[in-house]
Amino acid sequence: MLALAVRPTKNAGQPLHQRLPLQLEGLEIGYVGLLHTRASYLPQTQTTAAFERADLSAQDVLISAAGAADTQRLGYAADWRLRVLRGQGRAAGHALAVAGLHLATAEKLLLVDSLRIRPTGSATAAQPQVSLMLPRLRLTGIDAPKLRQRRFQADSLLLLGPQLTATLPGTSTQDSKSGSSFWRQLDLAHVAVRRGYLRLKGSAGEPTVRDIAVSGTGLHLDSTLVPGAGSILFAQAWDVALGRSNATVAAHAVALDSLRLSTKAGTFDLRAVRIRPPAPGQGPAGAVKVDLTLPHLALTGFDATALQQRQIFQANDLLLEGARLKFTPPAKSPPPVWKMLTAVARRTELAHLRVRNADLQIGGLRHSPEVHSLNLTGRAIRIDSLAALEPRRIAYARAWQASSGLIAAPFDPPYYRASSQRARLDTDAKTFRFERMALTPKYSAVGMNLRKGYQAPAITIKLASLAFTGLDFAGLVRRADVRVTRLVAQSPVVTIASDGRGPINPYKSKISPEEMRNLPVVVDVRRFDIRNGNLYSKYRSPLTPTPGTMSINRFTGSFYNLSNDRKRQTAATPLTGRAITYLQNRIRLDARVSMYLLDPRGRHRVWGTFGAGPFGILNSMTVPTRLVKFKSGQVQRLRFDLRADRQGVTGTMTTEYTGLQMTLLSYKQEEVKKTLFSRLKSKVVNAVVIRDQNPRKGGRVVTGEMTSTREPRFSVFTLWRQGIVSGLFHNVGVPQPIAQKLSESKDEAPLPR
Repeated sequence: MLALAVRPTKNAGQPLHQRLPLQLEGLEIGYVGLLHTRASYLPQTQTTAAFERADLSAQDVLISAAGAADTQRLGYAADWRLRVLRGQGRAAGHALAVAGLHLATAEKLLLVDSLRIRPTGSATAAQPQVSLMLPRLRLTGIDAPKLRQRRFQADSLLLLGPQLTATLPGTSTQDSKSGSSFWRQLDLAHVAVRRGYLRLKGSAGEPTVRDIAVSGTGLHLDSTLVPGAGSILFAQAWDVALGRSNATVAAHAVALDSLRLSTKAGTFDLRAVRIRPPAPGQGPAGAVKVDLTLPHLALTGFDATALQQRQIFQANDLLLEGARLKFTPPAKSPPPVWKMLTAVARRTELAHLRVRNADLQIGGLRHSPEVHSLNLTGRAIRIDSLAALEPRRIAYARAWQASSGLIAAPFDPPYYRASSQRARLDTDAKTFRFERMALTPKYSAVGMNLRKGYQAPAITIKLASLAFTGLDFAGLVRRADVRVTRLVAQSPVVTIASDGRGPINPYKSKISPEEMRNLPVVVDVRRFDIRNGNLYSKYRSPLTPTPGTMSINRFTGSFYNLSNDRKRQTAATPLTGRAITYLQNRIRLDARVSMYLLDPRGRHRVWGTFGAGPFGILNSMTVPTRLVKFKSGQVQRLRFDLRADRQGVTGTMTTEYTGLQMTLLSYKQEEVKKTLFSRLKSKVVNAVVIRDQNPRKGGRVVTGEMTSTREPRFSVFTLWRQGIVSGLFHNVGVPQPIAQKLSESKDEAPLPR
């Protein structure tokens, strides 16, 4: 046992060859050996060291000025050999144990077996804790003489099976005497980690990483800690493979099965990524929430050097396969995408982005959409502040192509759901197409009335397809403007179910021409085609429980300049259109419309002709809802010309017909039928009021007058119907004031129970 009261200080700063006894100029020894040595270092501090056996030897030792200057020597010797068995020690609150250590400077080899480091006390806010198990360390090609120049150079470093758990301090404990400032230069031709494990406690996210495999080539550091040109994290290339890993990021639990990165091949691959949002009540209020399942992400053509040296993210192709994403945006609107990415890269350049078979749901919004089976391809994507303003780019890309399965979203929640079974878009071709679209009510007409507290129809809309051609995608993305050359609605079917029991809707109708002026975006449709449309109306009046029905079938029409763009929509260039349809699928209607959509008075004109057919086709609606039956009568032709505005409708109607007879009915004992009183009224009406033909006897053709006041709570289509009703009644003989009153009548009754 060797015990020193104090550490020797005399000449402690001089090199060994200057402290030789007897004023010797040098000392040359062929071999020095210290074998089968057991030692313990037990100072009166918490730092201790001991080993059961050590063998130390030196070859060709030259302790002299020449030996000190010889760059091929380390510690005056040409070769050192050290073998340690079962060493242990304590320092900085940790215990260290090693089963074996072997060093041979001539062979440029260092081996460490079964290294174990564990903390000896509890963690503190300023002191890190490390728990390490390292079964094997192998360092080859080490240039030992350069160590005295504070230069580390070796061929390869292998860490086999390291298991590291570290608890990081709450505050930084870095000091000026860190390893980076001690070493002037570090060069390592190859470094590898195999079967590693890492867990960091006390850090952001507390990550756990399993099955770590890291390989780096051409590693070079110097005291400046500035990466060299062309290097990536101080190396020429890195290959990284991680197994099952997990962490917590922004209160979200993140896990993945594997990660692969090769900077030389420019590839990055993720498998089985899972992000779980915080539980209800957890995480910051109003923060973004992400629920993601991502089976596969693959990045190719990745330039890691550009990212490190110039902060530019460059890659050829990014593929996302099978993603299932539920996304709730933050309560506060986030900054633009380019600004959010500046923390990683000042510019992003991606030749291709491909999304395959993804499902997307966005929550937290009034009209939260969901998209299924999404396939998306973006080309020539650039993300920075300039690209966000470039007119030729659409959402940062030169072009997008996409297709999807089901798209659905609430509409006027909770009353409706809008959906499309298939969608396709192509920004190069300027096309966007939806197939099998639907607007489906959640409640019946009675349910709508009861839940809204006033009369509200239950409207069902189905379309075979809705196709946009010549769509301005850039304007749509930047300003939500809809500018399109042609819009085609194929085979729309509209079903309107309404119930007259309940108060009238207290709100002003938005379905009116002048409302185009109030839209917050520009809508500019050069041509709108409706092909083979059908409308079915079903109305339950307060008079009888039997609903009336009416249909408009085989509607085909074209409308031009459907626009609120002041440069295109003028009094001289209004919306115009023409349509052909069939009332009750029997009587043909040819109609035209002219409508200046920016007129604050809402003035417009609708005119057209009805073909031949019986009056009796109206009975399916008039009998149960108005207790009026057309007993007989045949229309040869009907011409109308109405002009409408916000105040009402005026115009003319000329109906050529013969044999018109009407029957007034009563509803008694749950049955619509004739009564004695209704028979008397019918005879009076037919004899005194109704004219049975037009031209009248003598050949005079009589034209009826349309006059009806607009109810602002009703749509413009109701106003047109009022005009047709008032003109028809007046044309068949009803006095104009009565005809007007009949057209303006509205049902209002207590809500159903």
